[in-house]
Amino acid sequence: MKKTMMMMAVAVMALTAACTGKKTAENAAVQDTTSVVDSAATPSLDLAVVAGTYEGTLPAADCPGIKTVLTLNTDSTYELKQDYIDRKDGHDEASGVFEVLDGKVLMLVRPSSGEHTFYKVKDAQSVIMTDSLGNEPESETAPLYVLKKKN
Repeated sequence: MKKTMMMMAVAVMALTAACTGKKTAENAAVQDTTSVVDSAATPSLDLAVVAGTYEGTLPAADCPGIKTVLTLNTDSTYELKQDYIDRKDGHDEASGVFEVLDGKVLMLVRPSSGEHTFYKVKDAQSVIMTDSLGNEPESETAPLYVLKKKN
């Protein structure tokens, strides 16, 4: 009986420690190793290769398209110029910083509003507009979301 109660007490303590988030030395070592492996597995983007000016016409719901010029700099800053075709007062400019997510997705942050725009680096000559998770458009219009590097 004492042996059963002792085992139950040990089990309750183990569950309590697990539920409250207390780490044992073994769990901490496993978590540290996992985080090192994860960070090493994500390749970093060479901004010197990606830096440059990209151009294209993006699709739009309320006009024939949006002429877009995106300049990416090696210091993680960007300039974005967009002209909405056939719209009066349809010019927009923004500049700010971008972050690299998951090794290939660029998150452009608009300082005035905090709004985010996402582009995935396809190769050294093109980027494609994506959603916040880096998912590319999948319909037949997908090629229309690509901006090509200007030489």
